[in-house]
Amino acid sequence: MKPILPAVLSALLLSACGTLDDKTILINPGDSKDKVLGIMGVPHDRQFQQQNEAWQYCVSGAGFGYNDHKIIWFFDARVTGITSYRTSRSGCQGATKTINWEEAPDLIIENRQR
Repeated sequence: MKPILPAVLSALLLSACGTLDDKTILINPGDSKDKVLGIMGVPHDRQFQQQNEAWQYCVSGAGFGYNDHKIIWFFDARVTGITSYRTSRSGCQGATKTINWEEAPDLIIENRQR
């Protein structure tokens, strides 16, 4: 029984760590805001600049000592990309950064079905 206990505790600790990757993998360029809301839920932060919009999400304790952040970028209400960053602040409250609009992904001009 004793050799099993460390393995079980390790598995529990690792399963408690989570990132937003399992959700953002479901988001594609050109997806609508409604689809993103359905997958990710309400963002921790929203910032706007003309037709550009950035939604930030955060998971506290995603790894050992860091928070996992994702920025979902929109242009004209459609996803143009996703970027990631990490913070070491305790918890997500106040950990989101001010958006640098020069980091926004290039715009999607046209999506065609194949």
